Amino acid sequence: MLDELLTLWQNIRDPEYAHLLLESLPLYGIGIGLLFLFVAVTFGERKSRALALLIICLSSASVWPYLALREKAQPRIIAMHDPSFAPLIREQSQRRESMQGAYYALAVLSAISLVLAMSGKGRALLIVTLVLAVAAFWLSLWLHKKECEVYHRNIVRPAGR
Repeated sequence: MLDELLTLWQNIRDPEYAHLLLESLPLYGIGIGLLFLFVAVTFGERKSRALALLIICLSSASVWPYLALREKAQPRIIAMHDPSFAPLIREQSQRRESMQGAYYALAVLSAISLVLAMSGKGRALLIVTLVLAVAAFWLSLWLHKKECEVYHRNIVRPAGR
């Protein structure tokens, strides 16, 4: 059992595995944060709203370590796949890097909303944060779909279906 735990610890520190763990965090974290935020705003729960904004902020900020680990892992990932996949993998990495600004903007905006929400102000900023979080969630869904198209070729549907 101890050997398994030590192996797991080594695998988690490996960029090829660690970036996979972080890949879906923005998608699920922002989704859960949005759900919490919607319920908190609907019922007027300030503490729940703060927790939701914190979840959204941390989930959005997780793009930074994810992209750093992905960059470290990319050469080995490309080496382990068929050479014809290399351009697709590089294109997807470039797509993710080009979209990181949206996540950073959401992280900053949700942090500011969190600070203002604690003081009971910033209702308009909260609405803007909610809208941007919905957009970031949709972006995360799209990026995840593109990721699946690269690594799981069996799910790609022909055009017109």
